[in-house]
Amino acid sequence: MIQTNNLTYGYVKHQPVLKEISLSLPAGHIYGLFGKNGVGKSTFLKLLSGTLLGQGDYSVGGLDPRKREPGFQEQIRLVPENEAILNTSIQELSEVISPLYPTFSHEIFQKAIEEFDIPATQKLTHLSLGQQKKALISLSLACNTPYLFLDEPTNGMDIPSKRIFRKLVASAFDEKKTILISTHQVDDLEGLIDWVVIMENDGIRLSSSLEELGERFGTEDIKEVFCQVTENNSNE
Repeated sequence: MIQTNNLTYGYVKHQPVLKEISLSLPAGHIYGLFGKNGVGKSTFLKLLSGTLLGQGDYSVGGLDPRKREPGFQEQIRLVPENEAILNTSIQELSEVISPLYPTFSHEIFQKAIEEFDIPATQKLTHLSLGQQKKALISLSLACNTPYLFLDEPTNGMDIPSKRIFRKLVASAFDEKKTILISTHQVDDLEGLIDWVVIMENDGIRLSSSLEELGERFGTEDIKEVFCQVTENNSNE
């Protein structure tokens, strides 16, 4: 479970990007994290992964990300929106990364790079943005961690690749895992996520299963729900 209580973080003192975020996300779901630009979605993922250190009480799998314990690192994998690209191949990178994750699956890795048609031995720096993104997602899926955080994962992908992305994420998921995906591309997550989280500057505006969306808003259309929630907030 992901649990936050009054989670606060600011890059500049006294100017918090996230202010008193309280949220509970049980395991066994693929979450879509939505919000306007600048509300702190990327920051939120970095805090949960221990990349940034926030204030308040928050835990992932019962562990405090700020302590960055080895047991915690083995359970978490973050794919940031803009990841540093090394002058190495994804095959070579997998050989370095795989010993760090006891759950690493070479089978998942091979399946992903084949589905995405990634040249495994070509240097990442020689690949297009979309190919780089697909290679790093393949590696992260192969880490097979209980918690996977993806920030704008489909940026740079063409339509067929986005379909493959949904297929691979769905096939790698099970009820013991938590996958949290932040994106502006709502359509790219259609048929994949089963829970919606909408973030605004003043905190979490909505955390709901798709089924509950239908009961509450009369629709499971995420775009429509997003517009209703954010418009209501702007009118308050």
